[in-house]
Amino acid sequence: MAVEAALVTPFILLVLFGILEFGMLFKDWLGLVSSVRGGVRMASAEPRTLTFAQDAANQVANGSTALDMTSVQKLWVYKADAQGYPLGGGSAFTSCSTCVTFRWDTGTHKFVPVTNTWAPMSQDACAGETDSVGVYLEVRHQAFTGLFFQTLTLGEHSVMALEPMPVSSGCR
Repeated sequence: MAVEAALVTPFILLVLFGILEFGMLFKDWLGLVSSVRGGVRMASAEPRTLTFAQDAANQVANGSTALDMTSVQKLWVYKADAQGYPLGGGSAFTSCSTCVTFRWDTGTHKFVPVTNTWAPMSQDACAGETDSVGVYLEVRHQAFTGLFFQTLTLGEHSVMALEPMPVSSGCR
């Protein structure tokens, strides 16, 4: 009996630690997806509003209570191309020509803008031809047990068309 226990126990412990590790990873990924979707909904609802990007970043922060915000690597609110990626960035999130980038400020516990190359008044929000806005968030996930990996980079983006504005209110 002791021999069987000695042979099976390491396998059982490995499965248990794997469930814990990947459960924590899945928790962070779900928090990431949820916060990005909330941020892009906020940004798409505020076309040509001066605070659209900051409001989206605040919504990401409000929706990411399951995440360790000090692990945030990137937060971009960007003008999306037809495939949903940042203009000028190709199919990767390495650069962005029309976006607002943020960093997490641990003192104020808020996102603060770093760069802003997307003027709100340049947004096309006319019915039938609206621009698309995207939100990209990248975080570093620290391993819980360290048996399977040490850190992983998780990134998620979501894209929505800007809500159309009536022509009478100045859509472009």
